[in-house]
Amino acid sequence: MLDENHHLIQCIMDYQSKGKTAECTQYQQILHRNLVYLATIADSNQNMQSLLPAVSPSCGFMQM
Repeated sequence: MLDENHHLIQCIMDYQSKGKTAECTQYQQILHRNLVYLATIADSNQNMQSLLPAVSPSCGFMQM
């Protein structure tokens, strides 16, 4: 998706330089949708981390 976003940005810049605003708007909407999707994933991952219990740094074996 990052490669797709890079391509969308390149297309937006190209159309802007040519004054083709209608095409820019179409690509900007797709880019916005992708960015919102990525932000939602990042936010849900952050929320999951806050729900998980803290992990102890020691990983030694129990001795009997």
